[in-house]
Amino acid sequence: MKKTSLSTQAKEQFLELCEKGTFTPGQRIPSEAEMSRLFGISRETWRSSLDQLRREGILYSKHGAGTYLLDSTHKIENDLSELRSLSDMIRNAGIVECDPEITITNENPSSEVAQMLRIEKDESVCVIKRTRYSESGVICSSINYIPAPLADELDYNNPPFSIFHYLEEKKNIQVTRSTTKIVIPRKDDPILSELLKLRDGSILGLKQLHFDARGNPAMYSIDYLRCDLFDFSITRIRQR
Repeated sequence: MKKTSLSTQAKEQFLELCEKGTFTPGQRIPSEAEMSRLFGISRETWRSSLDQLRREGILYSKHGAGTYLLDSTHKIENDLSELRSLSDMIRNAGIVECDPEITITNENPSSEVAQMLRIEKDESVCVIKRTRYSESGVICSSINYIPAPLADELDYNNPPFSIFHYLEEKKNIQVTRSTTKIVIPRKDDPILSELLKLRDGSILGLKQLHFDARGNPAMYSIDYLRCDLFDFSITRIRQR
């Protein structure tokens, strides 16, 4: 199992404090010395945590004025060139999730799912359907397909908050890359219909195939996201 670095641990502890309201949007963050004492780490380690938080758009620095927690507009902005789980994307936007609706079943895959996961149609897959909520209503709906051998340690009565984390902690599999296709869901799509019943608005779909470090498919996911909450961008470079 890959060991989490001290700087990443401190970053996650900082995010937990933000969720609890210890730090609020727009607030100036205490000095490096104070923060390193708070987390029991060296100043150099906290600087590494700061670098991660700045890269993820959570903190920003003003020259000569200090470091501040971004005043979130509750718009989930993401660079598609960076691979993040939905849980991390939502948390980074400053949105606190409520209890989701989750169902887990074992099914034979459709032709599309079998092709994506490189399995036969008579092989079983674990299907996780999840609808995420905040206090203001539904955030997104997702269907995740995992090959049965990778889902054998799933607790159906206590589903994981993040499938990425489950794969890392239970199966020692780290998702290292994904191919993403942006789609406009069909009007008769049952998951889309469920989402629109809860809140009107435009919906964006992402079909994503996630690979492990060896290039093997680890999960195929279909995510339907509220366009008023999620905003995606990508930086393109002109080739000479």
